[in-house]
Amino acid sequence: MAPKRRTDQNKDLPVGLHRKIVRGKERFVFIREDGTNKWLPAGVSRADAIAAAHAYNSKYRYPDTVISERGNKYNKRLSDWVPVVLERVKKEESLSDNAMSTFEMDCQRLLELHADVYSNQVSLLHVNQFLEKFCAGKSNNVYNRKISFLKKVFDYLCDMSAMSTNPAELKKVKPKATKTRQRLSIDAWQAIHDAAPAWLQIAMRLALQTTHAVLEISRVKYRDCEMFDSPVLQDGLMVYGVMRIHRQKVHKKEASRVAIPITQQLKSVIDDSRDTVFSPYVVHKVKTDSNPIAKGLTHETQLTTRLISSTFSDLRDELGLYKELNKEARPTFHEIRALAIHLYTQIGVDPQARAAHTDAKSTKIYQRDHVQWVEVPAAEIMLDRVNNA
Repeated sequence: MAPKRRTDQNKDLPVGLHRKIVRGKERFVFIREDGTNKWLPAGVSRADAIAAAHAYNSKYRYPDTVISERGNKYNKRLSDWVPVVLERVKKEESLSDNAMSTFEMDCQRLLELHADVYSNQVSLLHVNQFLEKFCAGKSNNVYNRKISFLKKVFDYLCDMSAMSTNPAELKKVKPKATKTRQRLSIDAWQAIHDAAPAWLQIAMRLALQTTHAVLEISRVKYRDCEMFDSPVLQDGLMVYGVMRIHRQKVHKKEASRVAIPITQQLKSVIDDSRDTVFSPYVVHKVKTDSNPIAKGLTHETQLTTRLISSTFSDLRDELGLYKELNKEARPTFHEIRALAIHLYTQIGVDPQARAAHTDAKSTKIYQRDHVQWVEVPAAEIMLDRVNNA
């Protein structure tokens, strides 16, 4: 005999769980696999009742039984649905390469943990299990981003009738963590630079002169550097060309595309980066292993942001810099950006436009290949002329 169709109010309940009104109060009863009833204590919340039912079903009921009892063609394993969600996100959302790579990785993590869970079985319990496994020891900001990821996936599943409610909406986010990382001093920058391999020296110098973060630094190509036929004098400095950088964090904003004049200091970085290695990237190194090129990279000589950042941090610790601080509070490669902004401010140059901040005060917009770029004033950091930061 076909199972009795559930009411709209109960259709999202797991197999075996039923809601009853007893003496005017809501109660939950669970029908076990052997047909016996288990009344849950009065006052048990709907979320806890669902979690308990899922725990029982995952242990004692077969997935095929779940499908037949629900009679829902959309109730399929997450291993079937998550790839569909991923394809929709790629088609319908304009995520940056970095954001898409993170989303794909989180999808893999979700399948690693819950691939065999059916869509109508997903509950707050599964949300908590995901967060416990992949956010243990991580910051509140990371924790909240993973909640947002789950909300996005489950929203798509609700849209496709695979789920009736989004359990991630029930999860409380944590307070936004305040940054406690120590600023990087110019002396520490110099010490790490002197001990660094040549490719990291180029990355550090490029970050210092441009004010840009590791993601942008790792993507700068020689073709992004347009050299003039002859240098011109601009703002009291000789300018040899222009370097175009598109900041990914604010990639949709007008200020995200900056055209930075190539002064002598920046030209020296580009010149020093040219070696016997064939690479389209200014920051590069020879690949020494046989592993495939890392996801998100376009050339075997391109470096991942993780390698650049971790090598910087490892050198910092090997040199004993900031050893009095907890590791989480020690300055990372990203702090070069803050150091550069500080140094430009110190020499009287407004760094906002150069840093691709959306509230830049001194900018000039011009068109090139139908794309707007923000042209910033010529400026450079001379390490022997600035005070310690």
